[in-house]
Amino acid sequence: MTNSFGSFRAASLQAMRSSILAILRRAPAAERRLSTHNYAVGFLLLDAAALIGLGWRTRQFCVAELEMTDFAAHGAAAFWSVFFTVLFQFVIAQIFQVYNPDGILDLRRTVTRASLSIACAFSVLSIAELAAQTMTPDFASWLMAWYASSALAILSARCFLLARAKRLMRAGAYVRRAMSVGVFCEPLRAADIEIRTDGETRVMSVAQLERLSDLVDLSDEIAQREIDVVYVAAPWRDIPAVMNALNLLRHLSTRVLVLPSHRVGLHDVSQVSMFGDRISICANEESIYGWSLWLKRLEDVSIATFGLLSLSPLFLVVATLIKIDSPGPVFFKQSRIGFNGKAFALWKFRSMYEEMADPDAKLQTRRDDPRVTPVGRWIRRTSIDELPQLINVLQGTMSIVGPRPHALSTQTLGRNLEELVDYYAVRHRVKPGMTGWAQISGFRGELDSLEKLQKRVDFDLFYIDNWTIWLDIKIVLSTITLMFRDAHAY
Repeated sequence: MTNSFGSFRAASLQAMRSSILAILRRAPAAERRLSTHNYAVGFLLLDAAALIGLGWRTRQFCVAELEMTDFAAHGAAAFWSVFFTVLFQFVIAQIFQVYNPDGILDLRRTVTRASLSIACAFSVLSIAELAAQTMTPDFASWLMAWYASSALAILSARCFLLARAKRLMRAGAYVRRAMSVGVFCEPLRAADIEIRTDGETRVMSVAQLERLSDLVDLSDEIAQREIDVVYVAAPWRDIPAVMNALNLLRHLSTRVLVLPSHRVGLHDVSQVSMFGDRISICANEESIYGWSLWLKRLEDVSIATFGLLSLSPLFLVVATLIKIDSPGPVFFKQSRIGFNGKAFALWKFRSMYEEMADPDAKLQTRRDDPRVTPVGRWIRRTSIDELPQLINVLQGTMSIVGPRPHALSTQTLGRNLEELVDYYAVRHRVKPGMTGWAQISGFRGELDSLEKLQKRVDFDLFYIDNWTIWLDIKIVLSTITLMFRDAHAY
């Protein structure tokens, strides 16, 4: 009996061992399919374990090693603090989409959102304890130790696991299987799909169809290959017919994306959505809006007010030097193209002889331009001539940072700027600035070639598409460092 039980026990252990090894046995990386849902669930469980485990472990450390005797008597308070912090964490995590499977393998996105979520959860707990007047020095010390250790554990685990996932994808692992189909045109290249999905997609099949009826024949292959997403390229004129034909694939739980075979234009389509039962294609929209617009205006008013008050002695000195140097007014006003293409009067310190000034800017300023006065050379080289534009900023016609405004008659190679760069006018979607991304990147001065104009416009559009308050701060600080050593200022 004993031998039989021993044999049964040994056989059971062997079977269990075989099962565990079968589960842990790894497929080759090239055949491995990573599940973003598993990563999401894993991170959720990891966060809960870290917060609960380190909450109690740091409390034990504070009581035993740091001899926090007052804190030792409040075990119930610590328990409820851990409970509510875990609860806060998961509620806030939903707001920040910390556990959203889409994009969870993006290290920067995942770590940033997790950091914000943890910080907010502990901030809520701290505010609650302060409001309840239960925050003691010992409790605060434990809270800081708990927060630091939990954040370190949670973020370190994410970095390790996501770095491992990236290594697996470089070795051939993938997240989703795709099919690329071209209807009456070339299908998307497999390499392009894999690059644009950060290596998460493996293209299993590529097909080019000349008949809409052939789409239904793909149904079996999609099911057999367990395709997750189908990319369907088609000419614009055939999109309605293709959409109608794709109804034949609706029985499949597969994502189908229809992509026109020709680009509409880099800045033409910003969003596609449903408007009732119709498809809405957004051809243009506000670049900076809502709270971002309010924040940028606050930035403008704050910097302009501080600048005018602190630089008023310099204004007086420059005004005196200009009057001594040559006859004429201190300030020079010129019409420039601003927000939404509207003209406005731009203020500058006068840097040219009055009789040679060019209000319409038909002739661009050149290096060693004879029209520029001696004082004018100095204030132009140091960009001091631009400081009166702080008045424009307060008026609301300009911003501290934005694309530099051009005069109404400015030309390059004898042609208007809009004629040379077809999307030049996109610059006018935001207020013009005293300084900009193009200026600190070396694209300042005379527009004497198409290449210079193209580069300047490209940098301006990059700024518009990627605006943040931190980018503005970077540009302002870089401008200050360039004021006395910019070779393109003359």
